[in-house]
Amino acid sequence: MKTRFLSIIAISALAVACGENASHDNHSGADSSAQEQNVPAEEVGAMADFKFHSMIANLPSPLQTFQIIDNVDLSEKSIELTPIAQAANLSTNSSKAYGYGVYVTDMGFMAYQKQNQMTLEYLQACRTLATDLGAGDVFDQTITRNFEENSSEEAKFVRMMDEAFNEMDQYMVNNERFINATEIFVGSWVESQIIATKMLLGVELSEENRPVYEGIYTQKMHASNLMNVLGEVDDQISKEIYASVEDLMMFYAGFSDIESISQEDLNELHMKLEKLKAQLLA
Repeated sequence: MKTRFLSIIAISALAVACGENASHDNHSGADSSAQEQNVPAEEVGAMADFKFHSMIANLPSPLQTFQIIDNVDLSEKSIELTPIAQAANLSTNSSKAYGYGVYVTDMGFMAYQKQNQMTLEYLQACRTLATDLGAGDVFDQTITRNFEENSSEEAKFVRMMDEAFNEMDQYMVNNERFINATEIFVGSWVESQIIATKMLLGVELSEENRPVYEGIYTQKMHASNLMNVLGEVDDQISKEIYASVEDLMMFYAGFSDIESISQEDLNELHMKLEKLKAQLLA
């Protein structure tokens, strides 16, 4: 089974969430369909929630992206991450949730790059955002637990990145804040793809870096899955963000195979990702 950076919903948690959230306004169409088939409305709500969370669980893992990059010699590439000071400008719950996803991804990347001081600085930004989202205690408990473990600094930070996502997600799920949970994941997905794309700018396809190119190519499937997720909550996210994700999905769909990805494509993809990120953090 693949290692997951963000296990959005474990099956058991899904069952609980589904049972507790049997009715949502955006599931009215499903309710009508169920009535025609004599399916109880509460079961429809549960099925809709299960579909929603199952789609999120099938989205890609940013940790997997870092593991791919870590196994490829691209050490000479200098990647400029999201300025930490920008976190202070996030004013809404949605922008803070998106931002948490972005910054915890940056924290993880710094850990993989063995930049411990920068990792700590991004960690502090994540703590502040978690506190603003009402989950400061959850975040601090995760940090404390990781620092109590006897392991290398890098291993601690990577574990922190992993658990900071999992714990925050579980908190959001337990408190029925599914939109915020989705926003956190969207932020992390966008930032991990920005990092991977930047790694390949100016670097032609070779056998050595093929795994990173493959990672870009597989996003055509994941972008489609992400659109399915957002389609379930399209009345609760901004139209601009929805349109930008849809534009990304269509762009990824244009890749016929790995060899078809050109430097021109990567530059355009990078611009689209950066545009979406700017919208997330607006």
